[in-house]
Amino acid sequence: MATTFINARVFDGTALLPDLQTVTLDGNRITSLGTEPATGNDVINLDGMTLMPGLITCHFHPDFYKFTLAQGMAGDPLGKEFPPGVMMAMAIRNGRVLLESGFTGYVGASCSNDVDAQYKIAITEGIVEGPRLRACSPHIGTTGDLNDSKKWWRRQETPGTDVFFDGPLEMRKIVREYTRRGAQTIKIFASQGHGFPNCVSRNMDRDEIEAIVNAAHGRGAKVRAHVSDKAMIMECIELGVDILDHGDEIDAEAIDAMVEKGTFWVPSLIYPKCLLQLGWGDAEMQRLYDHVRDVLPAAQKAGVRMLVGDDYSGVFREVIEDDPLDHQVGNYGREFGYYAAVPGLSAEQVLAWGTKNAAEALLDGEDTLGVVATGALADLIVVDGDPVADPTVLARPQEALKAVIRDGTFVLDDLPPGSRHTYQPQQGIRAA
Repeated sequence: MATTFINARVFDGTALLPDLQTVTLDGNRITSLGTEPATGNDVINLDGMTLMPGLITCHFHPDFYKFTLAQGMAGDPLGKEFPPGVMMAMAIRNGRVLLESGFTGYVGASCSNDVDAQYKIAITEGIVEGPRLRACSPHIGTTGDLNDSKKWWRRQETPGTDVFFDGPLEMRKIVREYTRRGAQTIKIFASQGHGFPNCVSRNMDRDEIEAIVNAAHGRGAKVRAHVSDKAMIMECIELGVDILDHGDEIDAEAIDAMVEKGTFWVPSLIYPKCLLQLGWGDAEMQRLYDHVRDVLPAAQKAGVRMLVGDDYSGVFREVIEDDPLDHQVGNYGREFGYYAAVPGLSAEQVLAWGTKNAAEALLDGEDTLGVVATGALADLIVVDGDPVADPTVLARPQEALKAVIRDGTFVLDDLPPGSRHTYQPQQGIRAA
């Protein structure tokens, strides 16, 4: 039976539509917008609640949980906190937290043990319930770079979240291997920065980045780069890196280059904001943080495809009990209120970062997602409130999130019992 939502306030992925709308789902698709229900449809009266695309976070580490960055600095690699099966259990747990926060999808930003790719198989096979996802590789770096522990004698026999290769031949081969294992995105650490200080800004040589991009694109995969300084930003854009993570020194020249290439940008300012609030940052971090906030409106106006997403790990667990970047229900949604409060940005623009733009990064044009439109995939949420007027409502899913629909199926349903009816054209809407 098809399902029709009536009296729905609709944010369609770019704007809040005028008046209340009628939206019909059949199977895993949106089949109509603004038309009367068909005979026998299951009708849900939203009574002014907001129907919108499911949110998508675009910098997600599924197996980051209950660790501190101090572990990596001490020579204990990330992704080695527990055995691989336990790391996968963390991912399943964190994926459920995403769903309960209104996020029906994520774009991976690195993981250990092929967690993303294996989690995706388990979801596709119906073994576990989880978000729609784009699987990522581990962090690819080079020997002796900022992630390669200086305590060389403690290197693990099997890799964790960070792996190290050298030269174009090795880079090309490992990209082919990770895509063979299911990675749809290859993550590289191109430079230092964004909380990772190092005396050498370049982590990877130009010919290595070029080999990675060519090999990934040849296998239908994207490349995303941890990159902060201007020179490396420009090099990554020029060589065809698809997603820039952080980009602390992005300026007008970089904005123009990103628009020309269609590059995605994940500014991820919550992480340095937390570091600064905890007193872990310095004057340079504050300067770069302020710079990125100042440049965001210009990037939006120019047409850069910006995305929401941050690390959401256990970075501060040993510092404060209430970890500001932990995988907890509601944490991810704080980004919308934060960015919408930046002078020069609107709530509708920022909501598009986590819906329409994010869906383009997730599916890469393979289907239509992240919008409320006829023919689009039915990944949707119902919010008791108006996220355009008050985007902070998305950080309070425990009280405001009333339904989560993933691929046409309810995975969370807190709608009022009296809201459901069946529709017969002669009698109108009748109680179910």
